[in-house]
Amino acid sequence: MGFSVSGATAVLFVGLLVGAATVYPAVDRYAERRSDATTANNERILTQQNTAIETVNATYNASTDQLTITVRNTGASTLSVARTDVLVDGSYAQLSASNTTVGVSSTTDIWAPGERLTVTLTPPSEPNRVKIVSGPGVAVTAPVEVR
Repeated sequence: MGFSVSGATAVLFVGLLVGAATVYPAVDRYAERRSDATTANNERILTQQNTAIETVNATYNASTDQLTITVRNTGASTLSVARTDVLVDGSYAQLSASNTTVGVSSTTDIWAPGERLTVTLTPPSEPNRVKIVSGPGVAVTAPVEVR
């Protein structure tokens, strides 16, 4: 009776060690991935809190059929023109280097704090409102002034 109890205890102990050795790395990876995701989420939230934009004007010139939108970066975050989206009456408008300028440059993708982004579009019809959405998700909506 003495060996069978000791042998069974040893087998159970070895089984527990193998089980713990299998479970520990998985739990450790889970904790690390969760920590990384929380850090990334906190960074996104901070960037979003430091982002602010305001519409300077949105003007539609009926004689030339051109919509000009000027937006100012009033936040502390540097934004990307390529990651900025424009909706005209709910329809997505494609931005490119040919229809966007930051300050006086049409070749830069960097939209720094205090700078103005100007977008010139040819909408399919006379627009009523525009919505500009920055990369971090901060948006501003403005009515279109018709001239």
